[in-house]
Amino acid sequence: MYLSFCKFAMLVFFIVAIADAQTLDKKVDKKEYILSEEEAKEIVSRVLKISPVIDGHNDLFIHYFDCKNCPRDIDNYPLDTIAPGHTDILRWKKGGVGGQMLNVFGGMKNMDSYLQAWDLLYRIEERYSNDLEVVGSSTEMRRVMSEGKIAILPSLEGALRLGDNMFLVRTFYKLGLRSVTFAYYTNQFADGSNDTIKHNGISELGAEMVKEMNRLGILIDMSHISAEAMNDILDITKAPVIFSHSNVRTLCNVNRNVPDDVLLRLKENPGLIMLTAVPYFTQKEHYVWLDKGDTVYYRALKEFPDNKSKVDSVMELWEIDNLMPVVTVSDFADHFDYVKNLIGIDYIGIAGDYDGIEFTIKGMEDVSTYPNLLIELSRRGWIEEELRKITSENFLRVFEEIETVSGQLKIETKPSLMNLSKLQ
Repeated sequence: MYLSFCKFAMLVFFIVAIADAQTLDKKVDKKEYILSEEEAKEIVSRVLKISPVIDGHNDLFIHYFDCKNCPRDIDNYPLDTIAPGHTDILRWKKGGVGGQMLNVFGGMKNMDSYLQAWDLLYRIEERYSNDLEVVGSSTEMRRVMSEGKIAILPSLEGALRLGDNMFLVRTFYKLGLRSVTFAYYTNQFADGSNDTIKHNGISELGAEMVKEMNRLGILIDMSHISAEAMNDILDITKAPVIFSHSNVRTLCNVNRNVPDDVLLRLKENPGLIMLTAVPYFTQKEHYVWLDKGDTVYYRALKEFPDNKSKVDSVMELWEIDNLMPVVTVSDFADHFDYVKNLIGIDYIGIAGDYDGIEFTIKGMEDVSTYPNLLIELSRRGWIEEELRKITSENFLRVFEEIETVSGQLKIETKPSLMNLSKLQ
C-alpha cells in the first residue's frame, strides 16, 4: 500500500473516521479504570520529570537516505521545527523522551553509505548540541538526561552491514555503535522472523558474534529474528539481551512478536522487551488487513508496472472497500499488562518504531504521544514506581549489567578473530 502522500493522507483520514464510528461502542467499555484521566495526567507528569522515556527504536534516518527526495541533508530536513515525519526535537520533548535508540543507516548497504550515515549522526549532534548528545554508556545517558537533553544511543537494525569479520563490530563500537539487531532478514548470523530458514536459529559465526558483543558491551537486540534464533542467543549470551521493538505473540500472533516461552527465558536472562507502538504487531486484525493489502498492491504493480496512477487507483478502491482496523492505546496497553502479569514489571520498556512505520496506533501518532500510553496504564492501576521502571529505569539497569559483564570479559578473553572464510 504505497499511495502518494497527499492521496494517502486524505484516504486514511476518511477510512479512520468511518472505522472509528463503527468500533467506538466496542472500545469505550473495554476497561474499568481506577483513576480519572486528570489524576493519571498528574502522575505521568511527575514520572516523566524523574524518569524520561527511553525509546527503543527510531528510523529518523529514512528522511535523509531512503525517501522520495533523498539523499538530503539537515538543512532540507531540520529537527528544530515540526518535521513532516514522526520525529523532531520539539515532539521528542513534548513526549517526555530523554533517550533514543537511533537506527543509524544509509541509503545503500555498502560501507560508504553506512559511514555517511555516521557522519550525519555526528553533524546532527553538532547542529543541535543544546538539545541532543550521542552517548556510549549508561553513565553518559544518565548525565545527558539529567541535563534535560536527549541522549542518542546509536543502533544498527540488521547486522548485515557488519560483514563477516569481527573487526568491523569492534571498529563501529569505537565509532559509537551500542546496539545491534542480529538480523532484519536472514543473514550470515541468524534467521529472520519472516524470511527463509538457513541456520535453524543462529550460525556458528552468529554464536561468535554473541560472544564478541558480550565482550564489547553491545546490546544484543533480538527483534526481527526467528524464535529459534532467540533461543539460541539466550543459550549462549552471558549478558542481558533486549527486544528493541517487539510485542507479545499470544496477543498478536505474528512471527515478529515474542512467544511466551521466550518471554519466560527473558526473565531468567534477565533482559528487556521494549513493547512497540506498531499497529500490525499490536492487533492481528490490522496485520491481516495489511497483508491482504500488500497482496493487492503487488498484484497491481505486476499488472500495471509502468502506470503508478493506476496502481494508486486500485489501492484507493481496495482501501475504501476494506476499512483499516482501528488499533487503540488500550490495545497497546494490553501488551504491557500481559508481560507484567507473565514475567513482571522489571523486564518491560517502551519503543515506537516511528518513521519506520506506515500506519500508527490511534493516539500514538508520533514521538510526542508517549504520555497517552502512560496515562492509560496509570488509569488501570499502574503505580508511579512501575511507570518509572518502564520509561527508563529498566533499560538503564540492563545497560549497566551489560557493561559490567563486558568489563569482566575484557579481562578474561581476547578479541575474536573469527570470520566466515576461516569457518569455511
